[in-house]
Amino acid sequence: MVTASELRKPSFWSLQALGWFCFFLLSTLVVFPYLWKPEELGYQSSKALFRDQSLMCFLCFVASLSLRPICRALLQRSLSWITLEIRAAACSVVVGTLTVLSGDLFLIGRPETIELSEACAKTSAILFLWCNLYFGIKQSQGPLEETHWPSRGEEKASQPVVTGAYASRLIVRSGPKIQLVCVDDVEWIAAAGDYTELHARNGVHLLRETMNTMEKKLDPSKFARIHRSKIVSLACILELRTIDNREYVLTLSDGSQHRSSRTYADRIDSWIRTN
Repeated sequence: MVTASELRKPSFWSLQALGWFCFFLLSTLVVFPYLWKPEELGYQSSKALFRDQSLMCFLCFVASLSLRPICRALLQRSLSWITLEIRAAACSVVVGTLTVLSGDLFLIGRPETIELSEACAKTSAILFLWCNLYFGIKQSQGPLEETHWPSRGEEKASQPVVTGAYASRLIVRSGPKIQLVCVDDVEWIAAAGDYTELHARNGVHLLRETMNTMEKKLDPSKFARIHRSKIVSLACILELRTIDNREYVLTLSDGSQHRSSRTYADRIDSWIRTN
């Protein structure tokens, strides 16, 4: 469920601006002791030193913009955490090296080969850190269940699997008690570890089923998976609000709000066109 505080989370661009402003301040503080003796860093004046420092900060910012679509594409793929980190590191090294080499053409100070190599390594490390901050920001902007990394074997965006026969009732076991829940009474379903939570009109029920199994049991004309951890009843949708590129906040008849993922955007878009 999406709370009011989660819907008011700062946008990526505001966090991006704040982060790079802080980075510029830190970079300025690093060279601040040399502003009165710039010759120790190979500069004839403090103005030239400050100009080169500002230029490198600007180039790092531009490099992060070029990494953003790459990071977004990586997040949309079903990758393990280690694979995601390796690919982000490789892209950071490539972009960081190109940034330093291109910036060297405009620098007033002429760094030596060793200094240039160190600059490439430092810039690549900064960009790799930026990639991880991007991953963290995008994950934190979704529901709580979205904060863990997808496994390699997890399904990517797909249409619900049609088996030819769908469940009309679900069996819920609680100790010696067995309860039958009518599928038409289910408003939404959430992942809960090894279980799924059935939020029905008569209460919440815990069922030992995976989300993938539940998706196959439910009629795709009545239910849609909007997130790796959420399935909603299409008949219970009262309102959709666009919040990002192909992402929505869905308001259901019980008043709950749920954020959809771009991974399952095709299902929502298809339902919107049909209705």
